[in-house]
Parts: sequence; C-alpha cells; structure tokens
Amino acid sequence: MRDRRTLAEAKILMERHQMSGLTVQAFCMEELLNPVTFYYWRKRLRMNENPEPSLLVPVNINRKAFPDSATDSNTIELNYPNGVRLSVSCQSDLNLIRELIMLV
Repeated sequence: MRDRRTLAEAKILMERHQMSGLTVQAFCMEELLNPVTFYYWRKRLRMNENPEPSLLVPVNINRKAFPDSATDSNTIELNYPNGVRLSVSCQSDLNLIRELIMLV
C-alpha cells in the first residue's frame, strides 16, 4: 500500500530534511522514503509557493446601451486592469473583436 501524504505533511518532511543537513539520498534512507517521492513533493511544494504567472488578464465586461445620435445601439465595453477601455458594438464581427482584444 502506498504511503499518502498531505501537502502539510510533505512541507514538514522538507523542513526536517533541511534541518538534518543530510543529502537527499541519506535522508530518504533514514525516513524509508523513496527519493522519487521526495523530489515529487519538493517540486509540488515549490510550484505551490511560486505559481507560474497566468498569461490571462482579468477583464471586466460591461454590456451597456449607449445612445447614438443616429440610432440606439448596444455595445460591449471591456475595461482592462491597466486602464485601457475597449468599446465595440454588439453587432460587430466576432473576428474583429478577437483581433482588438489581442492588440490590447
């Protein structure tokens, strides 16, 4: 049967290894732990502490009716975190909207 650990238990294990001053191999031998398992938990804990930044940016989408002098048209307004605002008509071509979003 496999020995299952929680993230908290693995963190304690890594702290014990650091305090021991032993090599990974020696520590794992003392703990009756497979070194592969040790490296798995070490990598997982590092990823948990330093997650990779997302390429996606949070965007607020507000659908409003903006009266136009000639006609009333619905628009979609995208407000980016950096202050950029993009307003497009709901009747706009989807490909055009995609291109505009990618440019910002």
